[in-house]
Amino acid sequence: MYYSLSFSALGALSYTTLVFSAPTTSFSSKCSNLASNLDINHQHPFKVNRAEYLPANYTIDLPSEGWNETCVGWPAPPLPVPICRVVLNVETSNSSSFIMETWLPENWEGRTLTVGNGGAAGCIQYPDLAYGVSHSFATIGTDAGHNGTSAGAVLNQPEVLVDFVWRSISSGARLGRSLAEEFYACDVKKTYYLGCSSGGRQGWKSVQQDPDLFDGVVAGAPAVNFLGHIQWMANAFSLLGLDANSTLLSPEKWLGVQEEVYRQCDYLDGAADGILEDTRVCEFDYGALLCSSSSRNASTCLSESEIATIEKLFEPMVYNGTELHPGHAPGYEVALISTLYSGLIYPWFVEFFRYLIYSDVNWDPTTFTLSDALYAVQLNPANIQTLDADISAFRNKGGKVLHWHGQADEILSIKTSDDYYDSVRSALNSTTEELDEFYRYFRVSGMGHCFGGPGTDHLGQLGGYAAGNDADDNVLTRIVKWVENGEAPEFIRGTKFVEGNMTLGLDFTRRHCKHPRVNVYRGTGNGTDEEGWECVDP
Repeated sequence: MYYSLSFSALGALSYTTLVFSAPTTSFSSKCSNLASNLDINHQHPFKVNRAEYLPANYTIDLPSEGWNETCVGWPAPPLPVPICRVVLNVETSNSSSFIMETWLPENWEGRTLTVGNGGAAGCIQYPDLAYGVSHSFATIGTDAGHNGTSAGAVLNQPEVLVDFVWRSISSGARLGRSLAEEFYACDVKKTYYLGCSSGGRQGWKSVQQDPDLFDGVVAGAPAVNFLGHIQWMANAFSLLGLDANSTLLSPEKWLGVQEEVYRQCDYLDGAADGILEDTRVCEFDYGALLCSSSSRNASTCLSESEIATIEKLFEPMVYNGTELHPGHAPGYEVALISTLYSGLIYPWFVEFFRYLIYSDVNWDPTTFTLSDALYAVQLNPANIQTLDADISAFRNKGGKVLHWHGQADEILSIKTSDDYYDSVRSALNSTTEELDEFYRYFRVSGMGHCFGGPGTDHLGQLGGYAAGNDADDNVLTRIVKWVENGEAPEFIRGTKFVEGNMTLGLDFTRRHCKHPRVNVYRGTGNGTDEEGWECVDP
């Protein structure tokens, strides 16, 4: 897991800024007295559960603090710097509340960073909190209104759902900012946000409906078409069936599909390196997989009905003239062999239908049809869909958003990000150059969901998942440079470590072009030489 990274190797962000610091003794005593001296007016009632000084290298024991076992699976790393840790319970309604933490570093640089959640949320992202304070941000995270990764908390609890969709981020970011200003006795100068997956969606939801909340947003692999994503998973299960069904494809056949994708499309970018630089130009010929072809291996070839199933997974999911999901991009099929393509019922989509859509714990996933999918999208509980394309208010107030998505994302199709970018450009009637003034989008080749995959997956995106702190190598550094110095990114550089392990050393790096430019290989090597690649107009 990416959460095992060491922060000590990362250093601090190199900004020209005023550092607000105090001797450790006064810092620790001020922290201990914070709860009794706090004077903050906030939109929601809150209480301080704890305010404690914690030294560098201290590790928070999550099980002893009552976190659900599903959250304990993402342990808190040793603290990279001394902090004042403040834990609060915020009451958002008579039937809902959320837990938040604000980590206040001793050497603060005047900024706040709010970090998002993942999946069905319910777990504070402690590695991301540690990442933020290691770079001198007062860093804020919430549990999004429930404890644990299950969506069951929203069953017949509409206010809890509102916290999950947007309110915990909005309220928590504001309260965290006020807390920082109270503690340091100084105004916060800039506010930032960092998140991926559900966290990416939370970032975009803030841009869309709370445009004054953040000055800079980094939104990775965002689940903007949240319900479409759930429907796609449900439809994949419906198409493939259980492990006892003849419709299920074997792991060997999925491997054969992926190998054929690369055989047909890998060379299109100029380098046959196992990474597709632009999945959109892969016009995959499914017929090459037919068992009738004499060149096909009998264990990996497909029947016509199996090919028809795969086509439905890659193509847009449409019902009664409504596109519910744009379909998956080709190139990383084997990543789903153990989950969605395994013949087992994938619990994520089942939970959301049972608890969010039908409020029926006995809903049977084997009954799913596309009419269920259309109903869910039309219901759109708590406006969880995050597709509002008119983000002019965020633009007009001077905000900046850096949006990235892995092209080999096995969970959230990059096509949803492509569609959202196009919808914003259309809604604002903007040219690419005009959009570039505040919104830049990067399609990251070979990267899986938030991390992983055959490509360069270290961008500075999560929990210190970075190769360094230079703005070209680190999206967190870059958003600060863009907001405060006007240094907008033309590319973001990804880094691949040997076997995905930083301690084993660098494998290769690659620049990922600002959309709509694309990478083309002009070099003479095997594609791992960064300078051999060039960003060109499509």
